[in-house]
Amino acid sequence: MQNLKINSKMVSKQTIFNWLRWVGTFHPAEILERSGVKGSGYFQEDEGFEKEPDLRTHSVVLVDTENMLVWHADYVDHVDEKTLYSSFANFCEQISFKVFGVTKDKWKSSTNALKAVFYRIWIGYCHRHCLKKFQQALSEYQKETQTSSKNISDLYRKFKKVLKTSTSKTNLEVKLKTLTNDAFNHPLLQKRVDELKKNAVHYTSHKNRKGITQTTSLVDNFLKQ
Repeated sequence: MQNLKINSKMVSKQTIFNWLRWVGTFHPAEILERSGVKGSGYFQEDEGFEKEPDLRTHSVVLVDTENMLVWHADYVDHVDEKTLYSSFANFCEQISFKVFGVTKDKWKSSTNALKAVFYRIWIGYCHRHCLKKFQQALSEYQKETQTSSKNISDLYRKFKKVLKTSTSKTNLEVKLKTLTNDAFNHPLLQKRVDELKKNAVHYTSHKNRKGITQTTSLVDNFLKQ
């Protein structure tokens, strides 16, 4: 890009634009591979709905956890398992390294697609997404029961502590037993507790694999931009 600026007086703007469009036809992984970049094997993955004109429905992105490089960016009409499988399979064909793990939200279609494409991949679920859903449940619970904001904050703090301090599936299950407040037996909150227990392995993966992160902040920020 620096060279393009230097030579911009000798090259027309249309030519520069054509060059940029040409580079844009390559898959991100192909460009990085040609540049000699080695992926860490650990990614953050997410899908975002596209509102811009002339684009298809969703974008699918994989950002390297270690170096923050975007290795996969694809536009898809649907985010069902079959479509996502094709997208991830295309990415797999572009790289020369093994994918070890991915941090993502709890979207089942992408989880199944990733497991089908990448053999024995580690899947870590995003803590921020989990806490956001628990906050929503707390908001509904407060409206229904008229409990105080202080109690709501206390319930959130206890739930968050279990999520953040658990080191394994078994450890998380043990810590969940400390949530003895009757409020956690309410259907709205019990649903979130049950979900946490069911996916304990995924919520504690970051404790067992260094490349797995607690949140999908990298890819979230990329999609927002």
